[in-house]
Amino acid sequence: VVSANASTARFGVRVAGEAKALALRPANLQPAAEAVEVGRLILKAAEWSPQSHELFPTAARKRAVEVMRLGYLIAWDEERFDSREGAAPELADVWRSFVLPRVVVR
Repeated sequence: VVSANASTARFGVRVAGEAKALALRPANLQPAAEAVEVGRLILKAAEWSPQSHELFPTAARKRAVEVMRLGYLIAWDEERFDSREGAAPELADVWRSFVLPRVVVR
C-alpha cells in the first residue's frame, strides 16, 4: 500500500504490515531530474531536425547540408517553376521538414 501527503512531500509504503515513510527532497529528486533531461536529449537527437543538427556526427551533418542544397536547387529550378519565376521557397521548407529527417541518419 502506498500513501502520499502532498503538503509534506512524504510518501508512505506499507509492506507486510510494516510502515515506512519516505521523504522526497530536492536532493533526492536531482538524479531523476537529470535522467529526464538525458531522456529529452536522446529524443531530440533521435531524428534529424534543424534543432538537433549539432547533435549529429560530422558525416551526417555534411549529408544534411548536401541534401538541403539539392532541395534548394529543385525549389529554384526556373524550368520547373516557370510560372512562379523559378521560385518555390515553400518547397525548400517542406524539403527541410519532411525529406531531411528521413534521409539524414546516424
